[in-house]
Amino acid sequence: MDGTPDPTGCENIYIVVRFVDENYVIKERLLTIATAVAGDAGTLTQTLIAEIRKVGLSTDTILSQVYDGASLMSGRHGGVQRLLQDELGREIPYVHRFNHQLHLVVVHAMSGERAIEDLFNICNVLYTFTRKPIVAAHYQGNTLKRLLEQRWTGHLATVHIILKSFQDIVELLRHVENSASFPADLRMEAAGLLSRILKPSFKFHTQIICKILSLLEPANRMMQSEEMDLQTAVQLVNTAKECVEALRTGKVFTEMWSECAQEREDDIHP
Repeated sequence: MDGTPDPTGCENIYIVVRFVDENYVIKERLLTIATAVAGDAGTLTQTLIAEIRKVGLSTDTILSQVYDGASLMSGRHGGVQRLLQDELGREIPYVHRFNHQLHLVVVHAMSGERAIEDLFNICNVLYTFTRKPIVAAHYQGNTLKRLLEQRWTGHLATVHIILKSFQDIVELLRHVENSASFPADLRMEAAGLLSRILKPSFKFHTQIICKILSLLEPANRMMQSEEMDLQTAVQLVNTAKECVEALRTGKVFTEMWSECAQEREDDIHP
């Protein structure tokens, strides 16, 4: 169960049921998309029960409940998961959506590191800069992606494109900086961005983030499958964790830093 408010203030809710059929095959179906007049835990709980009963299902057969980690849904005392158990008078285990846990960990880790935060701030400025019509007409590389705080997969797409189109971005910034046909403020902005992305640390941090998020992407994608089970999800996360930990060696650091430093020399003296 999840939901989002619409412009009128009503809460649009979707309810998904996951069940085992008579052949013990796991299936997942969208039960309904409902609307609630409010988005508080009590209203959502009553809406959930009413919609389940409306389609002829019995609440007696509910085995577990799955939401994200928002306190409205997961709260131990006043969240939907607790209120549902109180309303039905029995224990119904709550499971925090595993893929969402992975997302929260990744977002928290990236936001807690100042250098990575600075990296994505530059990425955002680059995105805005290349979207300006007068600039976009001269850009030959792949279109940069807009960052979304709610989805780290957008961060992976962003750093991947920057690495792939890095030389195109450098050439664009040099062209804008040195061409009198552009306004002075754009030339100054281009010069500032150029100086930032030509630092070895920018390329290094971009490659590190790309490597880490690329290692997590298979687990993220596979855990969205209808066939996914909890045991396999745990194994996927542990495997991804081991792959990330394998990057934490002096050899990997030295190789990546040397590569970035050499590429910077090539960019400065093409």
